Amino acid sequence: MNRTALVALPLALASLLGCSSSSPAPAGDTAPPDAASQTPPQGAAAVQAWLATKAYKAWHCESEVHAARSPSPHGFNQICSNDLIAASASSTAPWPEGAAAVKELYAAETDTTPVGYAVYLKTQASSAGGANWYWYEQVPLSSPVPHDSTGIVADGLGTSGPAQTICVSCHSAAGSDSAHTPSPGGRDDVYTPVD
Repeated sequence: MNRTALVALPLALASLLGCSSSSPAPAGDTAPPDAASQTPPQGAAAVQAWLATKAYKAWHCESEVHAARSPSPHGFNQICSNDLIAASASSTAPWPEGAAAVKELYAAETDTTPVGYAVYLKTQASSAGGANWYWYEQVPLSSPVPHDSTGIVADGLGTSGPAQTICVSCHSAAGSDSAHTPSPGGRDDVYTPVD
């Protein structure tokens, strides 16, 4: 084999290994799952495309829009939990990896079209104080909540930025005492499990 072939072969193998399906995709590149999925994607563009499919409406959803339960700052909302949360709602154990929920945000209790969304997904078995949850929230541009030019409040793991300072700082208290357990089963970064 000549010198060029010896250099090219390892580069070609490295390139193929880099495309292996066992490597996690960067958060912004996660493709939206199909409608039967129990796992929301990560990354604002993928989440928005997935939310538009309304796939989460096949999950376990509250029957109607309601005012926020204390201590939630989310205003009027309706929550849908995936099967992993619903099946573990009466447990006291931490949520399993893959536990997820979507909170539709509404301007008024009688509205039928959400004005925003909050999504969370547990990405590993340990919550690690909220760091191993993916957090996404989008609000109307007129909202007083800090957001970017597209209304995004948070989009990422709870290790840094708004996902940590806004989402984790609030959700880490879920289930810690009666004031932070607005719904039965609330714990481990989830205030209201829907079963």
